[in-house]
Amino acid sequence: ESSKEEVATPDDAIASGLRPLRVMSLNFQYYSSYPADETGAQQKLRDALCVDRPDQAPDVVAVQEGLASRNVLDALGFDQVICSSQQEPERVAQTVREMVYTDPGTLKICPGQLHNELLCNQIYLRRDSRWEVEKEGEVESKGVRKVSSDSLLNGGCGRCQGKLAVRSMVWAKLRQRGGGRAAYVMCTHITGGRFEDQYFVQELCEERRKQPEACVDFFDQVQTGDDVGILVGDFNALDDYRDDGPMHGYYVSGIAGSEGVKADAEEAGLSSPEEIEGLFKKYMVSPFKALRDRGWTFAYDQSVGITSAFGHLIDHMATSVPLQQEGKPEVRYLTNQKFSKEPPDTELVVTDHNAVVVTFLIERQMHLSSGGPKATSRHDGRPLPPVFMHAGEERSSPSGTPWRQIPVQASARA
Repeated sequence: ESSKEEVATPDDAIASGLRPLRVMSLNFQYYSSYPADETGAQQKLRDALCVDRPDQAPDVVAVQEGLASRNVLDALGFDQVICSSQQEPERVAQTVREMVYTDPGTLKICPGQLHNELLCNQIYLRRDSRWEVEKEGEVESKGVRKVSSDSLLNGGCGRCQGKLAVRSMVWAKLRQRGGGRAAYVMCTHITGGRFEDQYFVQELCEERRKQPEACVDFFDQVQTGDDVGILVGDFNALDDYRDDGPMHGYYVSGIAGSEGVKADAEEAGLSSPEEIEGLFKKYMVSPFKALRDRGWTFAYDQSVGITSAFGHLIDHMATSVPLQQEGKPEVRYLTNQKFSKEPPDTELVVTDHNAVVVTFLIERQMHLSSGGPKATSRHDGRPLPPVFMHAGEERSSPSGTPWRQIPVQASARA
């Protein structure tokens, strides 16, 4: 046998049954920043969604902070699969007014006619995608789950207070036409943000941990052992808290000076600034730790770029097993940075988030043995080589994008 490392080609990947599933995360900010110029906004979305380049268009768009009453993706070739307003008999979606705790400043910059609209998580599927929603009989496999608790924000000192805003997860089970491995795509928006962050000393650290755990619990209940879970959402945080990083800057400028935070810290017996910020760090990174502790893998890190207009990467994707990717995760610009001296990223702002796109490569089936999971093999039984083409190679995938160098990973959950 040769000791030279063999390199897989795109043909190897196709022969082994890998199929692309392109997923986009998109936060519409309840259309608070959406342009009055509908034609311009539609063209901007058309460009971001690569509607005229099907080989780059997402199969799935996971939307956070959409509105039940508004669908701007239908005209661009995307069908709404599920919306969190559809839950019966209990209403999971709340109005914009409820979700921002009736804060006057926030409502002032949001068009008045939107205040009482239902704020939703949604999943859309491209009409000409090779992926479709699986059916059990005549019923599509999709749904809504409440993932937040009924906690109360007790405080005052100038803070919003009341019952914790409801958080949900919408899901759809997708399978490529012709069969193969299914993917559960889940979309959520985790508790956090400037209203709720001021209650981090109370129970919200556990709250932020339990919400992604609820998503994983759901997947574990419904998956067959051969299915893939893809969790997409706004986590309201980076996964890396550094002393010189943007989350520390946010803490110093927007949280540490809060009289309510000081009162909570005193009641909790936290005496030093280091202890208080240490708890805030734990609060912010708790969703990431929760997912990693359950064996889930994040699809990208901060090298992908910034997704928030405030300079943070807060929109994330995590998978139940490590999945290979075609090309690199990509930010598609729909907003500009509020505190940057750099040139704007876009001439037309649509929201206060950028979109992120990842192309996952999913096996048509999983190969298992009594010895545990094996890497995907070729159709003739020979194991797939351990790396794809380097991004700099001339050869590319069928969609025209370079193949990312990434190890083939085992594809089964224990």
